[in-house]
Amino acid sequence: MSNNFDPNIPSTGPGTPSIEGQFTTVKIAEQPALGKSNLVINGGRPFDIEIAWNFKGNLTPLWLTALSVDTKEWVVTAYANPRGPGNGLTLGSVNVPIGGPPFGDPEAYTAKLTVPANTLPEEDPGNPNNSGVYQLTVTVFLDSDLGPVGFDMMGVADFPLVKVENPDMGLSTTAFSPVTAAPYRQLRGAQPGTVPPM
Repeated sequence: MSNNFDPNIPSTGPGTPSIEGQFTTVKIAEQPALGKSNLVINGGRPFDIEIAWNFKGNLTPLWLTALSVDTKEWVVTAYANPRGPGNGLTLGSVNVPIGGPPFGDPEAYTAKLTVPANTLPEEDPGNPNNSGVYQLTVTVFLDSDLGPVGFDMMGVADFPLVKVENPDMGLSTTAFSPVTAAPYRQLRGAQPGTVPPM
């Protein structure tokens, strides 16, 4: 995962002006979760994008106080861009209260976006127009009304590539019963009352 923040003024020594942002959590959580890694997403079900970030440095309280006069919320937005053929799209957006003042050093925030089922198409074999592989990106943005460009606060985090599959589209285990699996018999060309050919 890569991430970048603006402003980015690293400390050069004790007492020097500084402000730096970082993501502390960037993850995909399926519903229900299966393990800790989510490189393959079930596109037929909703999934969550969970992030946490903070700003630290002695300029943090001053910077956030100045922006909070006119801007009350962070805007958190998630995007999906296909690798290969397909169309990019916005997965969703949530607002997170800025809080304060007063503000601390560091100042931390969290957000969760729920992506509805069937938002990301999976790969369709034989269809060259969709790869089913996506680069997910999340941005956190705090707008500045202070005048000159440069006082806005923004962070960008890129996820590892993910593959979208929809296992829910498969046949249920009852499809192997000659009594209850009429749709399966029709797919396999069997007659009612007979065991479908394997």
